[in-house]
Amino acid sequence: MTLQDIADNLRQDLASRIERSGIMYRLFGRAKTMASIQHKISIKGDSYKSGKGKINDIIGLRIVVYFPDDVDVLAMYFDDSSVVKRHIDTPDTDTFRPQCLNITKPLPENFIEDFRAALPTDVAPYIDNTYEIQIRTVFSEGWHEVEHDLRYKCKEDWEGYDQHGRTLNGILATLETSEWALRSLFHQMAHTNMAHGNYRAMLRNKMRIRLKSTDFSPAIYDYLKSHPSTVEAFINSDRLVVLFSLMMHEEAIPLTYDNILFLINRIDICDEGLSDLESPEVAASINRLLES
Repeated sequence: MTLQDIADNLRQDLASRIERSGIMYRLFGRAKTMASIQHKISIKGDSYKSGKGKINDIIGLRIVVYFPDDVDVLAMYFDDSSVVKRHIDTPDTDTFRPQCLNITKPLPENFIEDFRAALPTDVAPYIDNTYEIQIRTVFSEGWHEVEHDLRYKCKEDWEGYDQHGRTLNGILATLETSEWALRSLFHQMAHTNMAHGNYRAMLRNKMRIRLKSTDFSPAIYDYLKSHPSTVEAFINSDRLVVLFSLMMHEEAIPLTYDNILFLINRIDICDEGLSDLESPEVAASINRLLES
C-alpha cells in the first residue's frame, strides 16, 4: 500500500462521516512526494535531527466547507482525546491574516505498518505516525491556494514589500466578510420564508445541507401550517447541535425534510403532536441514531 493509498482510505472514511450530516463540503487527500519531504527536511532539518520535532503532515486531508459555522461543527467533532495537536488561529483586530483550523491525529493502527514500509529509510526517523486535517471555508481555500504558491513558496519575492503583503491579506479579510454576509443572507431568507408559509425553503435556508427529498410530506406541511409555535421553535433551534448529532452517532438516517424536522423535534422542540406523525419505521431509525 502506498502513501497515497493510505490517504485515499482515510479520505473515504472521513467522507462517509461528514455525509451523515449533509454538510456541503469538498474533501481532498494527498501524500507528500519524496521531493517535497526532502525539501521540508532541508528547510527544518536541524530541528528534526535534534529530536525537537518530527514531520506530521506526510499525509494530509483538507475539508473545504461552504459556511464558517460548518467549521465550528467539524471543530466540535474533532475535539476528542485522540487529537495529538490542534491549532486554530485567533482573530487579530490589528492585522489581516488567514484563519485556519489544523488537526493532527494518529494514524489508525491498521495503516501504520504499511505507512512505515512506504517511507525511505533515510527520512523515516524524522517522520511520526500521524496525519493532518486542515479545515477551511471555500473562499479562504481559494485564497490559501494563491498565497501558498505565490508567496509562501517564494518568500524572498516579498521581502521589503510589507504593504503588498498586507494588501494580499486584506483580500482574505474581504472574502471572510463575504462569507459571513452569505450566512446572514440565508438566515434572513429562512425567516422571510417562514413568514410567507414556505416551509420547504425555510428548512433549506435554515439548515443549509444536502437533502435527500424535495419537500415535506403533506401531513407534516399541514401540521406546520396549523402550528405556528412549532415553526417558530424550529427557526430558533440550534443548527450546530443538530449537525453535530448527525455526525457523532454511529447510525445514520436519510436526510429528508421530514426526518430533519423530526430529529430537531426530538432534540429541542419536543412537540408531542409532531412526534405522533412519525411512522414506526422513522421512529425506529431516529431511535437507533440517538442511541448509537
